[in-house]
Amino acid sequence: MDEARNHFARALEAAKEGVIVITRNGKPVAAIQAIGDDDIEDLLLDRSEKFWEMIARARRGRPIPIETLRKQVAGRRLAAKTAASRPAARPGG
Repeated sequence: MDEARNHFARALEAAKEGVIVITRNGKPVAAIQAIGDDDIEDLLLDRSEKFWEMIARARRGRPIPIETLRKQVAGRRLAAKTAASRPAARPGG
């Protein structure tokens, strides 16, 4: 652990080649792994309990045909366009 603290920049460079395992008293306590911009979202979602609970809820739900989903989305878009095209109400009017 002291070596990682004293040579952190070197450990980060080494992580580009593979996972670096940090030990304390010979037992693993942490790991350093290089990631790119494209990997950060996957990493955070993979470790998110809230995300996996949402996935589990979705999997327990009842599937719907894709055509039904498309009709629902189209209906919502039309409703949003209609609401946006209405003139704003005048105060006191």
